[in-house]
Amino acid sequence: MTDPGSKPIEPLDRGKLRVGLAIAVAIGVTAGLVVALATGGKSVVAAASKLPLGWLALALALSALSWLFQGLGLAALTRRGVKGHVLGMTAAFIGGDFAALVTPFGSGSIPASVFCLTREGLSAAESSAVVAMHSVLTGLSFLIMGVVAAIVLQAQATATRALVWSAMAIIAVALAFAVWLATRPHWAIGRIEGALGRPWLATLLGQKRALHASEIVAGEAHRFADDIETLTRERPSRLALSFMCVFASRACLIVCLPVVMYGLGSRGPVLPMLATGVAAMALAVVSPTPGGSGAVEGGTAVLLVTQAPLALAGAATLLWRGVTYYSEMLVGWLVFTRYLARRPKP
Repeated sequence: MTDPGSKPIEPLDRGKLRVGLAIAVAIGVTAGLVVALATGGKSVVAAASKLPLGWLALALALSALSWLFQGLGLAALTRRGVKGHVLGMTAAFIGGDFAALVTPFGSGSIPASVFCLTREGLSAAESSAVVAMHSVLTGLSFLIMGVVAAIVLQAQATATRALVWSAMAIIAVALAFAVWLATRPHWAIGRIEGALGRPWLATLLGQKRALHASEIVAGEAHRFADDIETLTRERPSRLALSFMCVFASRACLIVCLPVVMYGLGSRGPVLPMLATGVAAMALAVVSPTPGGSGAVEGGTAVLLVTQAPLALAGAATLLWRGVTYYSEMLVGWLVFTRYLARRPKP
């Protein structure tokens, strides 16, 4: 459904996305080389090459299943519901998440996700409300998983525990602020309208443009607030379904780590491996580098060397990162490029 007065959402600049993609890959390759050299060099490559294709296929299937769960979670938040819209919402998630993977702190995720959702027929206001609520649910899932992982990793080094708990604290603060805004959408809109009515905007843009901008933003903002209230008050079951899907999606990516580890021959306890996956994904969220490149590889390797032989830990780090991060980056680039060349659905 589209609002007649809605303006088209402009995506991020393609040039900036290409630069972000190049930076993310460069940092990731450099970090991968450092991990490989620090954990055994050629023996890491030899260990990675021994991963059976069946185990690799299982890990890739789990990664793809995580995308499908995200699409189901997004569809549950829309007015039109889940039936017949899961694949479109899955594509919108992959396209929007691509920008998160190649921008610092995932800063490109929100504008790119809104853009992709409008290409699937949602209004700008509904897209913004869906993305905002999806972000809150994602943060909540990370927080729950992260606290459990931090408790499981209590036996690790003090620095490791401090790293995990710090990441959880940052996510908790951001989540609390997002929830506070989500429960007061019209209050937030009032503050935005007040800011738009200030003389500085007319001085900056000119009186006519400032008035036009205020009208557009105010209209979309009120629709956004209405959609947020509809989600929180009239569709609690949809919120619950979306949260379960987001949780299941992240769980699929985390389970990929013990799948890779067992495929390489490790037979250690599964719980620390799962906790390591949670900690690594939390690092990806709070790291300033695109997609957590560098921080995730280093953090994962540090945690895994306490659970498995050095070369196996290095190989598992590189393979897991390739399955859960670089595969989505590749597919996301293809999907986002397709959205750029496509008109919005009616």
